[in-house]
Amino acid sequence: MISRLKRRIISGCIALVLIGAIVAANVVISTYSLIMHRFFAGDSATGTATSAAKSDELVRLAAEESMVLIKNDDLLPLKTVEKVNLFGYGSTDAGFLLVGGGSGGTSITEEKTEKVDLTDAFTEAGISYNTNLIKAYENYSTFDCDWRKGGSTGANSVESLLNPSADFYTAQLMDEAFAYSDVAVVTLSRWAAENGSSDELVNVFSGSRKYNDGTFLELTAEEKAMLSAINFKGFKTIVLLNTCNNIELSFFKDYPCIKACIYVGIPGQSGAAAIPKIIKGEVNPSGRLSDALPYDHQTFNPVYANAIVSDNNITYAEGIYFGYKWYETADAEGYFATVSNEYGEGYNGVVQYPFGHGLSYTTFDWQITSKPTELSTGENTVKVKVTNTGAEKGKDVVELYVHAPYASGGIEKAERILVGFAKTPVLYPAAEKDAEHPNECEVEIRFNGYDVASYDDYDKNGNGFKGYELEKGAYTVYAMRNSHDVQADLKFDLALAEDKTFATDPETGKAVENRFTGATAYASCPVDGGAEHLSRKNGFINFPTAKATLNAPNADAAASYVYDGYDNADVSSYKFGENGDMFLVKAVVGEGENKTTVRAKLRNLNGEDSSLPLVFDKEIMEYLSDYDSEKWDLFLNQLTKDEILALIGKGGFMTEALYSVGKPRCTDKDGPAGFNNNVTNPGKSSVYTVLPGEALLGCSFNVELCYELGKAQAQEGADYGVNGWYGPGVNLHRSVYNTRNYEYYSEDAVLSGKIAASIVNGAKDNDLYCYVKHFAVSEEGMNPRFVNTWLTEQALRETYLKPFEIAVKEGGTVAIMSSFNSVGAVLSGYNHALLTDVLRDEWGFKGSVITDWFMGTGYMESFKAGVIAGNDLWLAGTSGKSAGLDLNDNAQLFAARRSAKNILYTFISANASKSEIKVNAEAHSVLVDIIWIGANVLLGGGLVLCICFVIFPIDGKKKTSKVKTETKE
Repeated sequence: MISRLKRRIISGCIALVLIGAIVAANVVISTYSLIMHRFFAGDSATGTATSAAKSDELVRLAAEESMVLIKNDDLLPLKTVEKVNLFGYGSTDAGFLLVGGGSGGTSITEEKTEKVDLTDAFTEAGISYNTNLIKAYENYSTFDCDWRKGGSTGANSVESLLNPSADFYTAQLMDEAFAYSDVAVVTLSRWAAENGSSDELVNVFSGSRKYNDGTFLELTAEEKAMLSAINFKGFKTIVLLNTCNNIELSFFKDYPCIKACIYVGIPGQSGAAAIPKIIKGEVNPSGRLSDALPYDHQTFNPVYANAIVSDNNITYAEGIYFGYKWYETADAEGYFATVSNEYGEGYNGVVQYPFGHGLSYTTFDWQITSKPTELSTGENTVKVKVTNTGAEKGKDVVELYVHAPYASGGIEKAERILVGFAKTPVLYPAAEKDAEHPNECEVEIRFNGYDVASYDDYDKNGNGFKGYELEKGAYTVYAMRNSHDVQADLKFDLALAEDKTFATDPETGKAVENRFTGATAYASCPVDGGAEHLSRKNGFINFPTAKATLNAPNADAAASYVYDGYDNADVSSYKFGENGDMFLVKAVVGEGENKTTVRAKLRNLNGEDSSLPLVFDKEIMEYLSDYDSEKWDLFLNQLTKDEILALIGKGGFMTEALYSVGKPRCTDKDGPAGFNNNVTNPGKSSVYTVLPGEALLGCSFNVELCYELGKAQAQEGADYGVNGWYGPGVNLHRSVYNTRNYEYYSEDAVLSGKIAASIVNGAKDNDLYCYVKHFAVSEEGMNPRFVNTWLTEQALRETYLKPFEIAVKEGGTVAIMSSFNSVGAVLSGYNHALLTDVLRDEWGFKGSVITDWFMGTGYMESFKAGVIAGNDLWLAGTSGKSAGLDLNDNAQLFAARRSAKNILYTFISANASKSEIKVNAEAHSVLVDIIWIGANVLLGGGLVLCICFVIFPIDGKKKTSKVKTETKE
């Protein structure tokens, strides 16, 4: 029996638990209400996309232009091939990777009609494949390696390595396969994701992790067994690199059967269709490697010792020397002179394939037809005539590099840097040329002196100047097929008689100065962290072999530093809620409707009132498309305080509707491999086009193609009511161990910047604004929350900021996404020197800066520090709340008003040419309301019951006695 007291205690305890459950349920549902509503309600503007077919064509074309023929020992093209064997679990539909994980990929459901797996591609191309072999792999496993089913199978990097062991390759299986075809197509896959750990890629897997003999970027024991069996049987073998990260290819020498290798990357929804076309020769490959490929990723790699985070710090100790800039400079300095190994001597024993490498089925002859006579600080133009001298039609890529004079111990300089590139149209063999089939063309590549200038952050040449400068001497210009192979007749020197300095930005005329170094460092914390960085001096004698030692005594204070330059800002003219009669949109007024009625209806601007079509007020839009227009003050005075705070704080995948100025609610989608719903509508992304991964697109070296991709992306946005896009990503492939490399184009800043600028331009011309991300130095891999990033200001400016600078100046982007990490010890979103002094003042950027994913848990918690620094919008990934700002404080009011202007300018500038706008209604699901109410009713009912038991306990003793009496009777 339980006494009344015990019942009261138990009921009271249960009541306390229920109170906690009610609080927890309301906190969780409230916090994730945005995601829940979006998941169940979806988007309202979901008509059939008229652009889907064109977008899919571009995906296929982009893959054809980007895939790289890395190796070809007289095997390809196989023009008469009819049958092949597809080896490796990566060749199966569940194993072949179409997307990566996280925001850089998306879910491709089985219902997506445009989806093309490797088996589909061969069938489509009219090539049969050994179905018995594929079925054998499918019987081994059905694990879905790239979230094909919406993430339900939990894809991860380790499991994507799935392959059967040696006993799978029985004599019978191999005999039957060889009898079917003597051609083997082997797929090697490596999956990676946004929050994958770089430690996983660096360290050795063991035991249950199924990786016993190397790193993630080497062959597994199972892959070696497969290649050994193929090699023993004597197949003519083509290797496909279906990888998010570049794997080591030194194994080629161990398996003579490997006659060809194609980098196919992560090809998106239908890019795989290019693979058999390349094998057959229907497509002549024209992609070029966007990264240098050494034989191994650790030896002779100055990044390796500092590739991953250590105690919440990561140090770019290699300075400007990584990728081809390291390998070419080290070679020039004789650093590899003593190398002699199984691969070769010197450089040839270290680098397997240089940056920019790529083979073709035809040959091309080049001739420089026009060149400058001296180096100009302004524009320099080089023209190259390209002639097809082979037997197949195809495209070629001209890469232009410049060597600057270097003195040991002086300003750090790479041996040569890429300054531009050009891709030809299709050129035909001489026997086929006519008016419509050209045999040759002339490409033109332009660069200016500022592109070649080096940033002297420490006044290493002792001339009293710190900043960008050109030192006098001979500058050598090379037209090259890759970063290493110099052709004597395709280089020339340009003389510079005296030193030239760039005290101001050549485009904006604004002062360029040290902002992160020495005594002038922002927040009194130099971004070099007091660490030693790699120098070319004395032939790289200080090559880093261990973790960098930091000496940054002001780091703690810098982390909490808030810019105080606006404390005395004049805000006396700022008004709130004034009737300025300046509406961005107006209604198509029907018969019998007057202006008052229309204005009343305009208060519903979230797309739900379909009876009132919205059109832009062209006059107002034209005024405000000028960021410096005096009309802006009148326009902004219409905003209420609540609207300003909501606009800044509620920026997750949307920007708020502002009734006072007629701004509709806007929908922004994640990216950059096309729009995705990985957060807002997981597993429901099939409606959007899935582009090839950026690492593959970077290999296209084709800005015209990428412009069309941006334009098509914007058209898709117009079809579905999507106004903004979180992409493209332009961080660099600093380390091959970055699990987000597939989201970024290249190791090179200029290639990355120009490809991104072309996509932004295309999108902007079709009214889609792009948040170029992640600004800046976010190359760590796993989202680097609370990670301090240390590097020299020279490396920061010349390398990691450069692609963003190009996207601003050449792409005209009006939106940027700041990064999770700190630049030095100052969070990027709190860094006024980064977001205002450099981005806006030096480069002339106009538009808005948004945070990365914000949940109010440490990252970007201070709205004050953020808006004052120049971060305008919070990507509130969950509930979304108005910004916690005090608009009675001058500095906060000044910054908040500026942020509101920046967000509105992004919207206006992207829509200035439009007449009508299609918007998504704010997602709202009755089911979520039912869940919310139901949880409270259920838990609340239980709580009431428990309280009743405490106050009016049931007399358990009396009831028990009665039961006993009845039993006796």
